[in-house]
Amino acid sequence: MSGLKVMDIKKKLRMTVDLAMVILLPILMGYSLVGETAHEIIGIVMAALMATHITLNRKWFTAIFRGNYNLKRTVTTAVNLLLILCVIMSMVSGIMLSKHIFKFLNITVGASLMRSVHMLAAYWGFVLMSLHAGVHIGIFVKNIRHKWIALLPVAISVYGIYAFIKRGFVEYMYLKVQFTFFGFDKPFIFFYMDYLAVMVLFMTLGYIFVQIDKR
Repeated sequence: MSGLKVMDIKKKLRMTVDLAMVILLPILMGYSLVGETAHEIIGIVMAALMATHITLNRKWFTAIFRGNYNLKRTVTTAVNLLLILCVIMSMVSGIMLSKHIFKFLNITVGASLMRSVHMLAAYWGFVLMSLHAGVHIGIFVKNIRHKWIALLPVAISVYGIYAFIKRGFVEYMYLKVQFTFFGFDKPFIFFYMDYLAVMVLFMTLGYIFVQIDKR
């Protein structure tokens, strides 16, 4: 197999893995809506996708101490490292809180602390992963033929600000509340629409930051 074909396969694999994570992220946030067992399974899949993503981009780690750091590199490096920390925290706390897949481990201590850790990691991870995606979404934007389509994320982001406040992200991110409110009296689609809008908001902010830093 030629080197060009290998690179093409890796590129397609990266895109597939990244798209899968973007799709699963808001679903993962609504754990009570999908059920605890499904949430744990999706969490395992997300962890596997993240591990694959890191493996495919492992050269980033080897270059982290090389070269100079401008504003863009400093901020994106901080986002990446904090995101990895959130993923690790989510995985460890998720395993310790597991009532189904990892129930056989029979971990019964520290549940209250782990719930707080899991919520903290989940909401900060959601924001950081969205920012991370926005920083690297430029390659997709370049392929958009109709530039007016770029106004769509901006419009969604405006609603995303409202959804961010309405869904109490700040309260969850700073542990001002201990349990997520899902609003079971309303259709589930509204929850996912709000979380997708928040995701688009931070993806847009990440993309805008990169564009500004180029100037």
